[in-house]
Amino acid sequence: MSAVTAVLQARMKSTRLPGKALCPLAGIPLTEHIINRIKAVTDFDHIVLAVPDSPTEAPLIEMAERLNVIIARGPEEDVLERFLIAADQVKAQNIVRICGDNPLIDRQLMRLLIHTHLKENTDYTVTSDSIPLGTGTEIVKVSALKKISSVTMQTKYREHVTTWFHDNPTLAVQSRVPAPVYLRNKSHRLTIDTRNDLTLMGKIFNEFYTLTSPLLDLQKVIQFLDTHPDIAQINANTPQKNWRSQPK
Repeated sequence: MSAVTAVLQARMKSTRLPGKALCPLAGIPLTEHIINRIKAVTDFDHIVLAVPDSPTEAPLIEMAERLNVIIARGPEEDVLERFLIAADQVKAQNIVRICGDNPLIDRQLMRLLIHTHLKENTDYTVTSDSIPLGTGTEIVKVSALKKISSVTMQTKYREHVTTWFHDNPTLAVQSRVPAPVYLRNKSHRLTIDTRNDLTLMGKIFNEFYTLTSPLLDLQKVIQFLDTHPDIAQINANTPQKNWRSQPK
């Protein structure tokens, strides 16, 4: 059994920015940046790329194979089932859910979440603070995901894996972890859904990425955006879909 597995959900057929999973940032594909960032966290027994079971995903699969990452294939829209397939493939007990839109996930916060989750033996662990969109992750016990799968087929919960915990806070044991100070109450948008998001991220990577320092220091990135409001505003007005506000 593996204690903690990183599961990166990604696909080629993004509705707002098709093919973004392989869009280059400083010459390196978006998903490769995320994988390298995950690899720098030593708490994982396995890293799994969870993709739809579709021929369109061949370029992503080829990249994952090149980077020696395990591949799990499952339904495109039923992401919960895709996660359970990934978990079963490596006999995972706990999963850190990582979104393929986010090349600047915070490694310090990820470690805090993992350590708290294991210490407190909870079903679901996430930060308690407001942080920049695209910098956070969350960790969930696989047995809790199996329970969700057994009690609901609602699209809201099958497509957006952890929404069930937010809608049913008393039905699972949950932990909330304070985020590092440099993330708290920062409103910068550091996820990639649209062309403006990609433009902003490209400027960030062009500013900070080097071959000798390929893992961007998120604290320095936030300081840069705080002091360069003209750049931070590039995607500030991009609307974010709030799946958790959808009707049950």
